[in-house]
Amino acid sequence: MVVLLWLGVIPAVQAQSFDKLWKEVEQAGKKSLPKTVIKLTDEIYRKGEKEKNSAQMLKAYMWRMKYQEIVTPDSFYVGLTGLEQWAKQTKQPMDRAILHSLIAGIYADYAANNQWELRRRTEIVEEAPSADLREWTANIFVEKVRTNVKEALADSVLLLKTSSRDYIPFVELGETSEYYHHDMYHLLASRAITSLENLSGFGHDSLINVRIEEIYQHMMNSYRRTDNHDALLLTTLDYLQWKRRTDIDFRPYRAPEGKLGLTQDPYLAALDKLIAENKSHDVCAEVYLLKAQAAMDAGVPASALQLC
Repeated sequence: MVVLLWLGVIPAVQAQSFDKLWKEVEQAGKKSLPKTVIKLTDEIYRKGEKEKNSAQMLKAYMWRMKYQEIVTPDSFYVGLTGLEQWAKQTKQPMDRAILHSLIAGIYADYAANNQWELRRRTEIVEEAPSADLREWTANIFVEKVRTNVKEALADSVLLLKTSSRDYIPFVELGETSEYYHHDMYHLLASRAITSLENLSGFGHDSLINVRIEEIYQHMMNSYRRTDNHDALLLTTLDYLQWKRRTDIDFRPYRAPEGKLGLTQDPYLAALDKLIAENKSHDVCAEVYLLKAQAAMDAGVPASALQLC
């Protein structure tokens, strides 16, 4: 009995140990002590590695990378290379997917933050990219993001089966996560779309939009196949809003002056269809809210109030 009780206590003791270390990290961060944060996150990373706790390792690595940049700005490139090596070497498919998602996000953010400079460079094609990303052109960043996004979402079945709870504290559960059954697929797919959208304006928008369209369609098909109606509805709403922003054919149509025809808005028509199909689901309230916002945008507050 004593042995069994002790076995039951071990996980709690380990969790408390991680919690204590993270509290110390937060305190050091508030006191602007980057070197202390680096030391503590190193300790957490090694402890996570020893206990095969990927969530702790991922969180510790990203915190350490952030604070290492404060002490040594050029360490950003070393940290990124470390993530790429980790993605190549890990034997855990889920870890690999997350790492590729992180790498895609980092490349996309770097390109977006250096957009002015990248636009001035003549793109290099049919040449191997330099080892130094500071010499890259926009098309190389676009390809790097697309490649890592593809790797991150390669095994959608695994992502759908894996709960984001398995990666706490690296992952924090959002308010709508429950509607997606806390699956890792929605998280990584959403990150992929954000990374791709950050590359808009580099002259490759059509290529990027094709990939985003594919991701949305695959998400909707996946949730339709698994009978997750709430996830399907929310994903469809995200998709419709994206189409409204990026596709000129998805905007209100007005017949030319002097010609017969009705004014039509495919966005509102799609929202009406969703309401008709999802009346019995409480999450359908999100559709009404979008209709209300559209009414406000059109300058019809009375209709918006009625919808609310």
